[in-house]
Amino acid sequence: MHLTGQTKSGVINSAVEEWLRMQVHTGIRFVTIETGERRARLVDGPEVWTIAEAWLAHEPERRRVPELVDLLGLPERSIEAALSYWADFRAEIDGVIERHRAAQDEALAAWERRRAIDAA
Repeated sequence: MHLTGQTKSGVINSAVEEWLRMQVHTGIRFVTIETGERRARLVDGPEVWTIAEAWLAHEPERRRVPELVDLLGLPERSIEAALSYWADFRAEIDGVIERHRAAQDEALAAWERRRAIDAA
């Protein structure tokens, strides 16, 4: 068993999969986050899911790359790289967004429960 909890062959398979993805999406690299999960991120910027979430935050008629360039301060090539990766691995990135939104909702609910104690 490897430090990631995967077998040696699992680690190798994951590494090959990531390498293949990086050959197609040259602006993308993979990082291990605190939980041990591997995530796609821009070579020169944040994780891909943050770009996708920013894209979704705009009304459909305002979803344009220049809008995100101005908003995020990233080069157009980086925004395009993230959007291309998201398009090819939609379920993966959408899943990360959903987990982050659920965690935010739970954090807000916990804060509200704590505030309710103060008001009691």
